[in-house]
Amino acid sequence: MCCKVFIEKIIIIIFQIQGIYDSVHNMDLKKWGTITIIIIGKMLFFTIFLIILEFIFNRGVRFIGRRIVSSTHFIWDNILYENKVFDSLAHFFPLSIGLILIEPFFKSYHTIIIYLEKIFDILFVLIVLQFLIRVVNSIMRIATSENNHQTIAVRSFSQLLKIISIIFCFLVIIAIITKNDLITVLTSLGAITAFVILVFRDTILGFVSGVQMASTKMIKVGDWIRIPKYNIEGTVTEINLTSAKIENFDKTITSVPTYDLISTAVTNFEFMRQKNIRRIKRSILFNIQSFHFYNSDSLKKFQHVYLINNYIQKKQKEIDIFNKEKNIDISVNINGRRLTNIGLFRQYALEYLSRHPKISQSETLMVRHLEPTPYGLPIELYCFTNTSESIKYEKIQASVFDHLLTAAKEFDLEVTQVTKKEILKKW
Repeated sequence: MCCKVFIEKIIIIIFQIQGIYDSVHNMDLKKWGTITIIIIGKMLFFTIFLIILEFIFNRGVRFIGRRIVSSTHFIWDNILYENKVFDSLAHFFPLSIGLILIEPFFKSYHTIIIYLEKIFDILFVLIVLQFLIRVVNSIMRIATSENNHQTIAVRSFSQLLKIISIIFCFLVIIAIITKNDLITVLTSLGAITAFVILVFRDTILGFVSGVQMASTKMIKVGDWIRIPKYNIEGTVTEINLTSAKIENFDKTITSVPTYDLISTAVTNFEFMRQKNIRRIKRSILFNIQSFHFYNSDSLKKFQHVYLINNYIQKKQKEIDIFNKEKNIDISVNINGRRLTNIGLFRQYALEYLSRHPKISQSETLMVRHLEPTPYGLPIELYCFTNTSESIKYEKIQASVFDHLLTAAKEFDLEVTQVTKKEILKKW
C-alpha cells in the first residue's frame, strides 16, 4: 500500500514538472495511469524507430563514402573518411525525420512536443559541433602532412577554431534551454568576460605565439632547440595551442607553454643542421712557464713537418730581415723578433684544421688566444665540422683534440693539468 502511494506521488511530481499535471489532474487515477503507459510506450517506440533509422542511414552513408574513397586517388577524401566526417553527416537524416514526426506522433501532448523539440534542437547543435570538429581535424591532418612553419599556424588556428565552435554551440544550447535569443545570451556574458579571459589566458597566449612563430619562421616541429630557462635540449615533437612537447636526448618528454618559445631565450640549431655543419669551440690550456723562443738550430727539427715547414721558412726569413735592418743584437733572447713555441703551435693547429677533410673550409676557422688565467693560457679552436650528426661530430672533435694534445709535446708545450702532488701542496 505504501509503495503504491509512493509511486503515485512520484508520478504526480513528474507530471507537475512537465506541465502535464494541469491537463490531467481532474482525471481519475486509472485513466491517468493509462495515459502514462501510452506516453511511455510511444516514447519507447519513437526511440527504437530513430535508432533503426540511425543504423540504416549510418550504414548507407558509410558504404557510399567507402565506395567514393576507394574510387578516387585523392588523399583528402581518405582523411575525411578516417575522421568519420561522413558518419556525422549520417546523423542529420534520422534526426530530421524524427523532428518532422514529433508533432503528428505526439499531437495530443503539447508539452511533450515542446520538450522533445528542444531535445532535438540540442542534438542538432551537438551534431553540427561534432561535424565541425571532425572537418577541422581533417583539414589539420591534410595541411600538416609536412613539418614546416605554416603547420604551426594551422595547428593553432584549428585548435582555436574548435574552442570557438564549442563555446558558440554551448551558448546556442543555453539559448535553446532558456528560450532566449543568442544576442541576449551573449549580452549577459559581458559580466564574466574578465573571468573568461583569465581562464583562457594560456589559450590566447598560445594562439598569439603560434601566429608569431609561423610568421617569423622561428621554430617548427622537428627543430632541435635548447631552452636554458628549463635546462632543456631536444627535438620539438608537437606544438599545439597551449603547450609544446620536446623530446630530450635522453628520450624523455618535456612539455612547456607555447608562449615560452617566444617570451624566453630559445636556441634553435635547425639552421645549423640544414647547412649540415656544427661548431667546435673548445680550448686547450697551456702552462705559460713552458713557453720559450726558438732559434735557428731548434727550428731544424720542424723542417720535415709539412704543415708548417713553408711557414717557418717564410717567417724566419721575414724575422731575419727585420732584425738585420734594425741592427738588433740577437744574442739576447728577448731582443728583436723571434718565433715562439706557442706561436708555432698555434700556426700548426690552424694549418691542421685548414687541411682536415672533416672541417668546413667555407665557414669561420681560427685558432686564437683567450685571456690568460691563473691556470694558464687558453688556446681556442673555433671551426665547423662538415656534418651536424652528433655521433660523427663527436668523433671528429675528439680526433682533432687527440692529435693536437699529443702534438703539443713536440713543441715543448705543457698542457695544464692539476696533479695529485699539486693538490697535496694546497693542503
